Amino acid sequence: MSEYKKICYWVDLYGLKKVKEYIDQSGSPLDSEPRIPCRVLRSSRNIGYIDPEAWNGFCRRRTSWHQRSNKTGKFLVASNKPLDDLDIGEPIIIRESNFKPNDLPSYEENLQMITSERYQSTKPDIWENVDSLDKEFYQRWFERYRPKELFNFDKIFAHHSANHANFIDPKFFVNMDGIKAPYSIADSIHVCSSCVEFFSILGEEWPVKYVVPCIGAVQFAHLSMDQYFEVRFQKKVEL
Repeated sequence: MSEYKKICYWVDLYGLKKVKEYIDQSGSPLDSEPRIPCRVLRSSRNIGYIDPEAWNGFCRRRTSWHQRSNKTGKFLVASNKPLDDLDIGEPIIIRESNFKPNDLPSYEENLQMITSERYQSTKPDIWENVDSLDKEFYQRWFERYRPKELFNFDKIFAHHSANHANFIDPKFFVNMDGIKAPYSIADSIHVCSSCVEFFSILGEEWPVKYVVPCIGAVQFAHLSMDQYFEVRFQKKVEL
């Protein structure tokens, strides 16, 4: 089995048209994803794109970070092969990684991280409006993998929030040639909406990130549970 790799591009309608014309010439289908953004990360999908409405679909609360970003209204194209010849922008390159963090925060440190001014000003209004179905989703997965532990959603949600905070205002990171490379601070059952890190909705300013897929990405994108993925994105500086 070949190593997992996805190349992603944020594009406008004109950029999407260029991709469609290119794919039409190759004879390959270009699938759209209307409801669950992370499904474009399936290795079995050679190329696909996320419709902007998908962020209001199944994971609406979880992915609400998208609505507060500069990606609103854009399409996300995810391909198994680079599309650099189309000149549609800088790619986000996602690969499997052997990265393992040396340091993870305690619960008390999680609580401290979510008091960050940058996190609080970035946090979407509906992020904390968790309904009973949401909680049942996490409880089902938690009890499957932690059957001897007591499920406590408040603690799990603190992990969810602190994990996003660490890509907004990093406290846990590795130093790569003087540049911060933040990483996910929990395993898959304690991480939520990892797509916002995979697609550089959060953490765009960091050229390298290490991201663990959330339970949704494990279930819907078939990504390996607890596996760290390297996410590289070098934003072009306008001169």
